[in-house]
Amino acid sequence: MTASLWILIVLAQLAAGAHQPASPAARTERVEIVVFTDFQCPFCARFAQVVRELQSRGVEGVQATVLFKHFPLSMHPAAPLAHQAALAAGEQGKFWEMHDLLFAHQSAVKRDDLVEYAKKLGLDIDRFKEDLDSERLKKLIEAHKAEGEKLGLQSTPTFFVNGRGYSGALSFDQLKQLVQREHWRMQAMSETPDNLLSQGPADAPVTLEFFADLQSPVSRPAIEVLDQVMRRYPSKVRIQFRNFPLAFHPQALLAHEAAMTAAAQGRFWEFARYILGHQDSLREQDLIAQAGHLGLDDEKFAQLLEQHRYAVRVAADLEAGAKRGIRGSPVIFVNGNRIDGVPSFEKLVEYVESELAAMRKSEARRP
Repeated sequence: MTASLWILIVLAQLAAGAHQPASPAARTERVEIVVFTDFQCPFCARFAQVVRELQSRGVEGVQATVLFKHFPLSMHPAAPLAHQAALAAGEQGKFWEMHDLLFAHQSAVKRDDLVEYAKKLGLDIDRFKEDLDSERLKKLIEAHKAEGEKLGLQSTPTFFVNGRGYSGALSFDQLKQLVQREHWRMQAMSETPDNLLSQGPADAPVTLEFFADLQSPVSRPAIEVLDQVMRRYPSKVRIQFRNFPLAFHPQALLAHEAAMTAAAQGRFWEFARYILGHQDSLREQDLIAQAGHLGLDDEKFAQLLEQHRYAVRVAADLEAGAKRGIRGSPVIFVNGNRIDGVPSFEKLVEYVESELAAMRKSEARRP
């Protein structure tokens, strides 16, 4: 099974899981929906109603904002003027009202029609007509279209939820689910920041980024080498753990989720070392029992594990590793310089010394 497919499985598990309501602190996190649309596209008209419903009804516990992007398609010759009309109305604070009229009357978007809509909205007609021909607003539409083309857009509606792209006219419930899922992802990521998965000073000049599978038998000797290096360079080296469970280790995914659940409560390293020492006992009940042994609330731990609350944290590391060409583990990056497999203590020291020497040389050159 490829790493990409494994990532999809992780995300699918997240989508299937239940979630607790967001905490008050998490409610301040904002989900941004960026919609590229064409006023002459019938699918855009359908999706526009969904977006407007989201704006009016909202999503419980989530602050969601909508950013409109103009993307008139070449197959719709009347679209550019309609977009110009929306912007012209926006100059007088009536963008969304004109947006609604344009989608409600897609077959009537000639210049005279647009002026009538402006009158209906109580706009200053002379100003509206002037803005309807404004080169500045035309350039804004062109800029939006160029932005969409750079993102690879080929059809409308296309929209992004916090940067994650989707196409097509979804239902309100489908869009709401995407917004909720993104909110849960943000919440989980904020509860398991990098500093909870690291050892050593934050300002250490050398970072050892450690991609590992906690069920892999070679992860334990790898971390033992990292520990030796940390003891040698306590003020100059930081270890940053990254999740990279492999598909052929059936209990690895759950073990990593459990480790992230412990991390959210500040006990990642103790829990990870337990897993490395008990790789044959990684059933769900074993992981929950260990949480209790560490003084964590085992009932809450079990609930979060059942919900796959931190699956997104594992998936984020898997995705990042896959983008960097990682296919197996362990992999260690020494300030970005890659080492595959378990390095010897001497080899890792050599890499660290090389980085420190380069920094000393760079500092010596400074005036």
